[in-house]
Amino acid sequence: MKRLRFVIFACLGLLAAPASSQDVKDMSNAQIVAAAPDLHPAALYVLASRLLAEGKGQEAANWMYAGQLRYRILLATGQIGGREGRPLFDALTEQVGRPVNEYIAGDVDEWIAAMNFALEWDAAEPNPRVDVSKHRATVDEVRGGLERLRDSLDGRRDEIAREREKNGLENR
Repeated sequence: MKRLRFVIFACLGLLAAPASSQDVKDMSNAQIVAAAPDLHPAALYVLASRLLAEGKGQEAANWMYAGQLRYRILLATGQIGGREGRPLFDALTEQVGRPVNEYIAGDVDEWIAAMNFALEWDAAEPNPRVDVSKHRATVDEVRGGLERLRDSLDGRRDEIAREREKNGLENR
């Protein structure tokens, strides 16, 4: 857990503070949710990590997938690079995404619901970091990747359950 906190806070040190100039690490979960559209997607991973630690796995997965979707859009459109680009995304995916996925994949319906939440939230909330009209095809391609993953889960329920059991993970 200490390593996870270090990675998250080290990564957040690379990010610009939100408009309020309040550090994300000092924001409450409710404040992060309220400011989510304007925050760097890494902030949603911070939120997901907190929620998972609080035993709120579904909420954690919802926000992790929302952050991952926005982050993938930034990467695909070239709106982000350097230290806060691929290296930060990879670190967050490993340190936050892996444990969230280990939890949420234990119930395929919840997993699908998390992806639906992310897709619906992204469609409903403005993305000030990307000119969506300029990058429509790329945004649609990234969203399509998550939609295809979501759609593939239903037909693989038994396979997912067997693989999780083989790896010693709980099926809920």
